[in-house]
Order: sequence, then C-alpha cells, then structure tokens
Amino acid sequence: MQKFLFTLVDEIDTPDPEKTKTCSKCNQNLPIDCFSPCSGGKYLRPECKECGYELSKTRKKLREENEKPSSDYICPICLKNENEVKGFGGKKSGSWVVDHNHQTKEFRGWLCHKCNRIFNEGTDKETLIRAIKYLWGDNNE
Repeated sequence: MQKFLFTLVDEIDTPDPEKTKTCSKCNQNLPIDCFSPCSGGKYLRPECKECGYELSKTRKKLREENEKPSSDYICPICLKNENEVKGFGGKKSGSWVVDHNHQTKEFRGWLCHKCNRIFNEGTDKETLIRAIKYLWGDNNE
C-alpha cells in the first residue's frame, strides 16, 4: 500500500511530458488543454492561452496607438514594399505587423511577417550577432 501511494504521488508531481507543455512566455509546464491550436490546427501554439491573450491585448493596443504605415513604407530589415511582402502573413493583419519589445511592451515599428519571425521570444542582440557571424562563415568569436 505504501509503495502504491509513493507511486501515485510521484505521478502527480512529475507531469507526463506527452500531456503537458512548457509555455514560451511564462515558462510554466501546463496541461496541453491550456494551449490553443496554431493556425491550421496541426500543432499547438508555443504560448499558453493566458499569455496569448495578454499578447493579443498588447498588440491590439499598439496597433491602435501607432499609425499604420503609409503605402510607400518599406520593411526596415528586408527593404521590401507592401506589394512585395503581401501574402506572407494573415489576411486579417495585412502586410505589416506591429513589432514591440516583449519585456517593456514598447512599440519598435512595423515589420513584414517574414522579418518579424526572425525575432522569436527570447532572441537577444548577442544571439542575432552570432547568427549573422555564422551565416558569414565567421564562427570564431
């Protein structure tokens, strides 16, 4: 009986990795039903529903507070215009996405969808510099 209780407690304390997932924003290991399916529904979003909701509120607020780019705007990273980047993102958000600092929630500017995907959560300047050096073939720091 005592062995059974320890086994039961161990199972409760140690989440099954196939039935849980770690949120990319809050870093909590949560049941998979705390995550929404990604567009297309083939896999779950990296952030939990609660963090996703907060992120959506931040993006909405920043879109409302900051004027949309003009028709002659170009992405500051890839230097492509609206026609060249059209179709790479969701129909709802259009050609440009709001870029912001996830820690401070400060607006940085507008990017095309492809360039916005370069900056996943947690990518800092040092990591990007290493990535550039890697692409240039300069792996020695």
